[in-house]
Amino acid sequence: MILNTRECCGRSQSWPGGLSEPALCSGQVHVWRVRLDPPIETILFPSVLSPDELGRARRFHFEEDRMRFVRCRSALRIVLSRYLAIPASEIVFEYQTYGKPGLVAQQNPQHLSFNVSHSAGMALIAISAGQRLGVDIEQVRADFDLMTIAERFFSPREQAGLLALPDQVRVPAFFACWTRKESFIKAIGDGLSFPLAQFSVNTEPDVGPMIEEIHADIGARKHWSLTSLNVGDDYCATLTVEGALSRLENYTHIETCAKRLAPHT
Repeated sequence: MILNTRECCGRSQSWPGGLSEPALCSGQVHVWRVRLDPPIETILFPSVLSPDELGRARRFHFEEDRMRFVRCRSALRIVLSRYLAIPASEIVFEYQTYGKPGLVAQQNPQHLSFNVSHSAGMALIAISAGQRLGVDIEQVRADFDLMTIAERFFSPREQAGLLALPDQVRVPAFFACWTRKESFIKAIGDGLSFPLAQFSVNTEPDVGPMIEEIHADIGARKHWSLTSLNVGDDYCATLTVEGALSRLENYTHIETCAKRLAPHT
């Protein structure tokens, strides 16, 4: 059975400043919105990133992409440090088989799970206590052949759903479908090993998200809750959570921590 959560969809969502000492209960998820292109005067320069993360940042060819990566990873560490009550610079990540990051057990007595997604100038950080989850955000654009991409990555059912919609709705429908699929794939943690065409989500952008069919057994007794996130600024986003989602709280991450990096050579 696939659960569909609709209470938090649409324009009713707000994104207040975050709590200094947040706490999570079972079935509760916090989603933090991070703007990756803040005014330069809001940037702080003492870094909390690991040497590996700074090395990854330096490999970006463009300065804009480099600084967005630094801001996103810095925000992730700062937000997680509030839940873990340890310095952001001391957080250690471990990576699953398909690259999904997690917290090492000795630093994570609350069994927190988290997931991060970013697109252009916006990022989302989703955090739960003991539930697998995935989040995906995409900037809505119309400068591409969406049906060609849909034919490659969407199921036949989803392709038919897109074609059945009016032309003016097809672009937001494409991104609604894409973020629903990506958030689910990220939640199960199997990466591209699970074919995107082997399950279908609904494509109507103004209808609460749901998984309509799955062609393989991904834990038949598991339940998945899908929720649309209204992040504004021409972005589309979806959250997928294992089990019931009893409460969703949204926050805006105000602090931005970065470090000036040597130019790419």
